Amino acid sequence: MITKWSFNNDELFDLVIKGIKHGTCCLYESDDEISYIGEENIIYDSKQREIKIRITNVRKCRFCDIDEQWAKIEGEGDLSLEYWKKIHYDFFMKEKPNFKPTDMLELNEFKVIK
Repeated sequence: MITKWSFNNDELFDLVIKGIKHGTCCLYESDDEISYIGEENIIYDSKQREIKIRITNVRKCRFCDIDEQWAKIEGEGDLSLEYWKKIHYDFFMKEKPNFKPTDMLELNEFKVIK
């Protein structure tokens, strides 16, 4: 089954198209179903353009343990860990008002497929 989803941010979609963004993350709760290697998804933007991706790596990590390497894989801003933590902390606080830096994330690396 192929899942369709959006970043709700066309800039992130464009980073995937440009080959800069190779990963994404989400909050992980213990009862969540985790993605799997080989899973295929379709990402779309506000103009309904689509990109098909395949998950190449999945892992869980606490927010506070994210490193520079992951910030570069996500490909956002200036690619620094500082930028990544600021943007994602703000985002996760909107998603979960009691978000803590020790909360677990699901990290997904992917590649664009035709």
